[in-house]
Order: sequence, then structure tokens, then C-alpha cells
Amino acid sequence: MSDNPVAIDRDELRLLRATAREVFTGTPTLATLGEVGLLSLLTPEESGGAGWRVLEACTVVREAGRALDGLPVGGTLLAAGAVAGHEEQQALLDGLLGGKIPGAFHEHQGLVRSGDGWTATGAAVVSGAMPLGGLVLAGEGGDGDGQLLLVTPEARDVSALAGDDRLDTTRDELVVDLSRAAATPLRAPAVGTRNLLDVAALLACADTLGALEATAERVREYLIGRSAFGRPLASFQVLQHRLTDLEVLVAAADALVHRAAVALATSAPQAHRVTRLMRAFLADRAVAALDDCIQLCGGIGFTWEWPVHHAMRRAVRNAAVARPQLLGPESLRASLEGSRPSAGTNDDFRAHVRDVITRHAPFDAREGHRAPKTAEQEAAMRSWYKTLYDNGILGRSWPVEWGGSPEHQPLDELVLTEELIRARAPRPIDQVLLASHTLLRYGTDEQRERYLPRIRTGEYIWCQLFSEPGAGSDLAGVTSRATVREDGTWVLSGQKTWTTDGHWAQFGMALLRTDPASERHAGLTVFIVPMDSPGLEIRPMTTMGGAHEFNDVFLDGVVLGPEHVVGEIGQGWSVSMSGLESERFTVGGNVLLLEQLLADLITVAGAVEDGGEPVLHRPEMLERITQLRSEAEAANAYVTGHIERALAGEEGEAEAPIAKLLYTEAYNRTARLGVQVITRHQPVPEDAQAAAHRLTDAYLWSRSLTISGGSSEVMRNIIGKRRLRLPSGR
Repeated sequence: MSDNPVAIDRDELRLLRATAREVFTGTPTLATLGEVGLLSLLTPEESGGAGWRVLEACTVVREAGRALDGLPVGGTLLAAGAVAGHEEQQALLDGLLGGKIPGAFHEHQGLVRSGDGWTATGAAVVSGAMPLGGLVLAGEGGDGDGQLLLVTPEARDVSALAGDDRLDTTRDELVVDLSRAAATPLRAPAVGTRNLLDVAALLACADTLGALEATAERVREYLIGRSAFGRPLASFQVLQHRLTDLEVLVAAADALVHRAAVALATSAPQAHRVTRLMRAFLADRAVAALDDCIQLCGGIGFTWEWPVHHAMRRAVRNAAVARPQLLGPESLRASLEGSRPSAGTNDDFRAHVRDVITRHAPFDAREGHRAPKTAEQEAAMRSWYKTLYDNGILGRSWPVEWGGSPEHQPLDELVLTEELIRARAPRPIDQVLLASHTLLRYGTDEQRERYLPRIRTGEYIWCQLFSEPGAGSDLAGVTSRATVREDGTWVLSGQKTWTTDGHWAQFGMALLRTDPASERHAGLTVFIVPMDSPGLEIRPMTTMGGAHEFNDVFLDGVVLGPEHVVGEIGQGWSVSMSGLESERFTVGGNVLLLEQLLADLITVAGAVEDGGEPVLHRPEMLERITQLRSEAEAANAYVTGHIERALAGEEGEAEAPIAKLLYTEAYNRTARLGVQVITRHQPVPEDAQAAAHRLTDAYLWSRSLTISGGSSEVMRNIIGKRRLRLPSGR
């Protein structure tokens, strides 16, 4: 998943961020920044700079945005990088690097060839400072990479916006009359004009991200500190979820800005594409989120003194610099081509997985139709799972004595998930993986000897008897009971629901209340329940997609021996939760489903027509798909960072719920647009029908993803409680 990963010294970046934050906490001058070397981060070392330090420049500008600082940091960084290497501009460069001369950088559409050179027409509005020492204009043209012009305007050529004309209240906005100002062509820098333009967009987005991050913190503190109806405002769930959505946006934007910075720092082939997706994702979302922050602050948010509206104004200005650019049909297709393997994975293992899938995958899996529908399909699936175990692909993390591999690496399960998704092959059953993990950690030797070998042969399929009609997402609220008798056996009673694969599973892992006087997490025990037990009834539940995936399971006098207890009696909460650890990285592979959905959406939209033109070519459709593509990129970038942090032991609070929200909600929106295109432009041409069927399956399945495993609302509650430390409503 990681785009051209590089070795990044995270400690150095943290130190730089802390230093920049301290600098901007005061009232620095541009010269202050120059003295500590913060203006040389895009200038080659041979010209007296620090080199092409995009990550570091991004970090500094983000801190300027946090502080709503008015200094032209980004413009000066970019101008210095553009004029470096021109001996005749050495005095200007020295002034820019030292912070004695403010600079500006502007992407300008009015560059025209004049004889053997270039001139600029019209006017440019830039964030800068008076007197403006150097303005670098960049535009399309030249040798295909773009053209750079240096404008050194006289005082009479520059005026400042004021009053109602000035939206950004945090920085000076200057109007440069280009028709009178002298312009000097500049050679393209070693990194290329295109990359310099992309870094300009990156810095604008980083500035907005800093302003958004600080504002989200400020609004959260305000709502925690203010009370209404005897409670902190931040304890009301509707406000908690609004704050959580702000945090999710900041986290996703942070990941995507970081991905673009890494790609630009290494001049990676995909740098321009990632930058465009970053612009599409952040520009309008950040402005809308900051606008919403004013609403969250109520009357105080509507006052001039409260800084939220100043952050919003700044973000609007940045969005004009990094305005979203639509990806055309071919660019969209190209952005989804090729494989992006996860960082730190074993290439030999990936090749082995692909070989086994190519030779043995039984059929193409349908989303939302995972359970077998015929005896032949069931036999093929059991044989498929056996093949994965026999080839050392499934169960690699198990202890060697139980069939695991001594060569297992932490991300092997992620590799398997990715490759199965790419091949559209049947994926492992989550409940079997959870049961295996639980038995290995808490099972007795007798339980392991009985169940684990038959899991590896595909003979035993497992389900999970956790959810109940009155305790769906509130797992600690289970009421189904297991009552011990004098002979040591247990009698089970109650109802379980949403039991995936229960109709063809041999065993269920059940969470039951064994202490009738207990409440919540206490007094629970995990049992192994044979699904053919007398007194156990399975009733099918048909999904909205017409599939038999789930079941109601009724327990009426089911008798189990003590050998069916897993772990300690009364410790069922810890036992059941431990199994979820085995799903730690699976969402990392699942985000690839977003790219597959987008590929199918592009196929269908490119095949159907409206007025003789492919629907895909219409600007409004390109805008919607570009936005969805940017969401997929943000989800992918966030999950990549989440995995890297987890492997480094630096995982933050509630990162998995953020990943789930980003992936599952984007999945629903993408599939929904696909179905809307299909139904509005029927019949779909034959060469796009397979893609149309997959989009329909995905749409009818997508709400399962936003509900199962913890609904989106529960995920927001978890983020609010664990990550944001919001007060309880009680």
C-alpha cells in the first residue's frame, strides 16, 4: 500500500515540529525563521540550502498554519528553491534564505511566449509581505515540464487588498500588476517545475491542515468547558460525533499530506497523481469543516475575536492555491493500475501466495454472498481452505507445533488478504480465524488437539455466537445464560443473532452469562458449542442482497460438558476480546476493495452513454469519481500509517475505528454511485455487465460493513471516548 516508502527519521521530524511550534508560538519575524534555517528547506545544498527537504518544509508550514501566522513562509521557501542556481540572482537568494526579503510563488495561467522569451499578463494575487522582493510565476509551457518567471516588482506595481476585498485576515494579500513588472525567465530546477508546482499545492494543504488541526482542538476544549442543562456540551452524543468526524478528517488529511510529501521528497513517479488526489480530498472538505466549527461554537463562534472564522478564511485562500483538479478518464484508470504492496512485506511470500491462488482458487467470490450455496460449492471452499493451510499460507502465525511457520512475519496475513482481494478469490472466514486464535491462547491441550488439526483440513468451520437481539453492538449486555448443574455440566438458554455461517459451521464460539447476579463485563464465560447439539435451532436470515449469510440461533436446554469451557469461568470478556487481535491488519487489505470498486465504476461509467457521450466524460461525473478516488487514497494512506505505527510500537488510541470508518463509509458511497449510474443508464453494455453486477453486490452488502464489527456510530463513540477523552453523558 505504501507509495515508494523512504527511510524517515520520525524523531527528527518530531523535533523539527516542536521547534517550529515554539517559534510560531511567539511573534517571529521572517528573519527569525531564516536565522534558524527554516527557509532553506527547498534550496539545493550547493546553493547554501538544506536540499530538497519536502517533508521538513511541509512540517514547518503546517505549524505556521496552526498558529495562523501571517509570515509568507511557503512563498519564501518556494521562491528560494526556484531562483537557486542562478548566479545573477544570488543577492535575492541570500535575502530569501536569510528572511530579509519576502518571497511569493504563484501558479499563473497568463504566461505567454514573446519572441524567444516569456512574459506575464494580467495580475496575480498572492499571500506575501511588503515590500515583495521576489515573485516566482509558474505555468504550463516551456519544455513540457512548465515555465518559471521571476518578477521583481517595484512598489508601484504592488497593492494590498483591504476591507471587504480581503478575505484572508491572517496574512497580507498582495495584488501584483504583471503588465508593468519586469519578468525574467528561470531555468527549471533540478527537481522539475512540475514538482515545484506540486510542492506549492502541498504546502497550501499543509497550512490548511495545521489550521484545521488547531481549530478542532480549540473547538473540542470549548465544548468540554461549556455546559448546558447541567452537562458539558461535549457530553452530548450529537456533538461528540461531530467532534469525532473532525478528528477523522484531520487523521485522514494528515496521512494523505504525508503520503504526498514522501512521494514529492523522493520524486516518485506517482507524486503528481497523489498530490492531485490530496488537493481533491482536502480543499473543499477543510473549508466545510472549518465553517462547521463556527456552528459548533454557537454565538461565540460568530464573533470576530474568536479565531475559528480566521482559520476558515485562511483555508478558503489556500484552497484557491491548491484548487481541486479533476482526474480525466485515463488518469483515473492509470491511478488504479498496478500493484502497491505493503511496506515491510516478504516479496517471496507474496509471490508464493499469488502462485497458489492462480493454481487453486475455486471461483470468483461475490461480495455479500460468501457462504456456499450448494454442496459442490461447500466442498470446493473446504478444499480451498485446506489448500491454503497445506501451502503454509493460512495459519502461519500459529506455533510451529500446531502447524505454524518459523518464517512467519507480522504482515503475512495482510499480504494474503491483499492478494485474495486482487484475485477475487474466497477469503478466509473471520470466525474461524478468531476461534483459532482463541483456542491457541486460552484453549486446553485437549481442545487444541481436537479442533486445530480439523480447522487446517477444512473439516471444521466455526461461527461466533456473540450478538443478541437486545445487545447488538453492546456485547457486554448479553443475557443468554449457561447454568451449571451439580454434575458439572452446563445448560444453555437464550438467543443469538447475526450468526454468520452458522448454518454450515460445525462449532460456535459463544459468549454466555454464567453468573446471573453479574452485570456488564463480569460473570461471562466462553463456550464451544457444537452446532448440531440437541436443543439448538438455526433459523436463516436473508440479507437485503438475497443471500443466506446470517442466522438466528436459539439455545433451549443445550447441554455441554466442562470440556466445552474456554479459559477461566467468569473471564469470558477477556477471552472473547483476545480473538479480535487476529484482525489487527485485515482492514489494511480491505481498503483495496475501494480501488476495485472504483475500477468497476469507471468501467461502467465509460461504457454507458448519455446523449451519445460516455457518462464518464461528463465533468460532474469526473468530479464525483475524483472525490471518491481521493477518499480511497486517504483511507489507504491512513491504514498504511496505522500499520507502520503498530509495527513500530507507536500505535495511537482508536486508530482501528478511524480506519474502519474511512474504509466502510467510502465503500458505501462508491458502490451507491455505481448503482445509480447503472440504473439510470440501462441496459449496461455486455462488456461492462460483470463490473455492474459486482457494483450491485457491493452496494447491497455495503451497509453490513458499516454495521457489523461495531457500527459507525459505535466507532465514533470509541474515538470520542478513547482518543478525544470526551466527557461522559452520565
